[in-house]
Amino acid sequence: MAKRRANRKDPMDRMIDRAFLHGAYIPYDGVFSFVADLRRMETEIANLVTSDPARTVTLYETFIAGCHEKAEDLDDSDGEFGTFGGSLFLGWIKARQAAGADPGETATLLLARMNDDDYGFLNDLERSIVKVLDRAGLQAFELEIRARFDKECAALAERKGPAKPNHYPRDRWGGMLRFIYAEQRDIDKYLDLTERTQLT
Repeated sequence: MAKRRANRKDPMDRMIDRAFLHGAYIPYDGVFSFVADLRRMETEIANLVTSDPARTVTLYETFIAGCHEKAEDLDDSDGEFGTFGGSLFLGWIKARQAAGADPGETATLLLARMNDDDYGFLNDLERSIVKVLDRAGLQAFELEIRARFDKECAALAERKGPAKPNHYPRDRWGGMLRFIYAEQRDIDKYLDLTERTQLT
């Protein structure tokens, strides 16, 4: 998903390439209008999800790759471009769901991108992600995150010496689980999680 495929024949690929103005630096005062143009392009892509969801998935992947290529070619002091880049992942999730993609694969790909997010497109996006995932997608996302959370809890339990109340890897996955359980309205799992992470 991270790399664009140069040999695609979809005519919208060329439109996406042109929209990114590759090779041109976008100064601070030009980012707002630049991102506005990209948003219009994203709307065109999103409108294809009903008629051709598989194509929409591919176009979102091209768009996301374009954002990664452009990230160092503009002054995003206000975070406008980063916010837009994150929103593309939400569209990508919706398109994969419409295309009938495997929820487990979607969760695995998404978490891989979250672990390799050099430009912060996915920072603090968990709350939005759990709202666009359908029931099967949310369950798959929970399973993937729960496995990571349990692994960190087990690693902490094996350490000698006093337990630290804060542990970033555990707390990171635990925070994601809180959003999931809140979205699922699962009070029992939420309370169990707060006990395990020593939150009140």
